[in-house]
Amino acid sequence: MMKKCSYISIFFLLISLMGCQKEKTPVQSPGLSDFTLNVARVGQPSFTLTNPKSKSSGAFSFKTSDTSLVAIQANLVTIKKSGTCVITAIQQATESFSKDSITATLIISPRLPPMLTFVIPDKKVGDPPFILTPKSESNGEITFKSNNVAVALVVGNLTTIKGPGKAVITAYQAQSGIYDAYSFSANLVVTDALIAETLTDIDGNVYKTVKIGNQVWMMENLRTAHYRDGTIIQNVTGDSHWGTQPSGAYCNYNNNPELGKTYGFLYNWYAVNSDRKLAPQGWHVPTSAEWTILYNYIGGDRYSGGKIQESGNSHWINDTGASNITQFTGLPAGRRNADGTYESITYHGNWWTATANSIETASYYNLYVKGYIELAESFKSLGYSVRCIKD
Repeated sequence: MMKKCSYISIFFLLISLMGCQKEKTPVQSPGLSDFTLNVARVGQPSFTLTNPKSKSSGAFSFKTSDTSLVAIQANLVTIKKSGTCVITAIQQATESFSKDSITATLIISPRLPPMLTFVIPDKKVGDPPFILTPKSESNGEITFKSNNVAVALVVGNLTTIKGPGKAVITAYQAQSGIYDAYSFSANLVVTDALIAETLTDIDGNVYKTVKIGNQVWMMENLRTAHYRDGTIIQNVTGDSHWGTQPSGAYCNYNNNPELGKTYGFLYNWYAVNSDRKLAPQGWHVPTSAEWTILYNYIGGDRYSGGKIQESGNSHWINDTGASNITQFTGLPAGRRNADGTYESITYHGNWWTATANSIETASYYNLYVKGYIELAESFKSLGYSVRCIKD
């Protein structure tokens, strides 16, 4: 009898437990959403991950697919290097919600260049020491170095002029935060321009001259109407005749003698190359190589032209800050085209070299109003200015 009662009790207990299980709420998904990450950058401070949206109150943990890129401690992310990885947010189960996870892609960009720059004004021998003042988006430490201490010595950011020539000053900036290590170089050209003797051409025109480096140049454009031996250079005024000249010719801009007095004459290359010699005695029209010596002396790049360009806007259309520190005093005499028309006065200075490139073309240097100077090639029939250099 007792045994039978025990079986009955166990039976009713099982029925009761089954009933309780039927009444229990089923486990749900927490519905994770809104887990996104902004683009990160190497060098930025560690940042905190924000938990995804969830219906559950379960605890979150995070992990990365690439521990070489980021380290995660709790919800704090520390960037190690650039790349792309996946961050997984994992929510633990609760009584009512299941365990679940959601992922987001983290893109890590490299450090930025700090855009370090500085400008060195034109200098001449005897100028006082000056401070280098760089600009940069980074606060990394900046140090300077001169590659030619015979020209300029840099201590800290103080630069002392030592002699004429060219030095490259380089600023080195240390890595800091999101900004990478960086360097920037600028040319320092120190001139020793000395006014030299005057010279007189065969027509009696007197020219000032200047010593620039190891060369002595005219400070004015040539305006002689005769070759060195006294032979007359043909003055061609008609448009239709200018470009057809097989021999030397000259003209005034717009056939205006007053402009010729100011800017000098425009010559075709045949006059430059004449056996009768265009330059006065003891002087010659410089070759492309001799012009290049001057070009390199003032900096050796197209932005160096302001060092030989007349300052102000007495003759140039705009004052673009040219220093004329060499005293070369380049003027914008323009040019005469092959069809005889004139153009570019007040905008361009053009000077023939004595160097031919082909049967039809020769080299010349062009100086634009903004201080740009470049070696170029032109048909020999065009009319350009001439500067002479001492033998």
